[in-house]
Amino acid sequence: MIRGLLGIAVVASILGAVDAPALDQSKYPDWKGQWNRKGGGTFDPSKPFGLAQRPPLTAEYQAIFEASVADQAAGGQGNNPMAGCNPPAMPRMMIIYGLGMEIVVTPDTTYMLFGEPMNQVRRIFTDGRSWPETIEPISSGYSIGQWEDSDGDGRYDLLSIETRAIKGPRSYDSSGMPFHKDGKTVVRERFYLDKANADILINETTIEDSALTQPWTVTRRYHRTRDPEWLETICGEDQHQLRIDGEDYFLSGDGFLMPTRKGQPPPDLRHFGQPAR
Repeated sequence: MIRGLLGIAVVASILGAVDAPALDQSKYPDWKGQWNRKGGGTFDPSKPFGLAQRPPLTAEYQAIFEASVADQAAGGQGNNPMAGCNPPAMPRMMIIYGLGMEIVVTPDTTYMLFGEPMNQVRRIFTDGRSWPETIEPISSGYSIGQWEDSDGDGRYDLLSIETRAIKGPRSYDSSGMPFHKDGKTVVRERFYLDKANADILINETTIEDSALTQPWTVTRRYHRTRDPEWLETICGEDQHQLRIDGEDYFLSGDGFLMPTRKGQPPPDLRHFGQPAR
């Protein structure tokens, strides 16, 4: 199956832009292909899932994190917005979920296209613009980047990015590590190829957020498939997690609502006809 229509439209607009300046391929790194994560799906891939991630959270937000992990242990979804088909958002989307990422470089904008779970697109503006006075938040945020020639060989090899105005709800990963409710997260990234292996892309990510006691830096690596098969997945086509009035339920394969923990009360049915006894 081909990539979703959104991705096709983006690529078509990139390649078909009449007034777009020509790209001097000799100046830019070769990042073509399909990039998938190396390691697990935790935000810090060097650490285990859950509380072992040890994010530098304030006491208030550490309590939210611990409550999320406890709720999941009891069968709920905790503070995991993706369970309800919300997009992963930045920076969680850079974990990459299953179907890979494609990077398309143009002189003014670098595009990152994601196959799963919601065909999201990142636009990193590299045209030298300043930050707008006002930005409407979106889940992938507003990103400004700068290409750098770090080794002085006349070719760009490093892309530095700053991302702001990220829309919620969101968490760092599926354990429910929270961001501050003020929405002022700033994500700084440095992308470059591993000098020992051109099929490994490195992403050094630093998070600044009011729920953290200090900036949090993690390093993520992606491996490249040069001749990929692009598939798609639609979150809503196979969505079995339901949240009703703050409670998480599961929809069984035969269409019945199921509890997610022992002793869980059913939803309020006051507006439905009750069966005769």
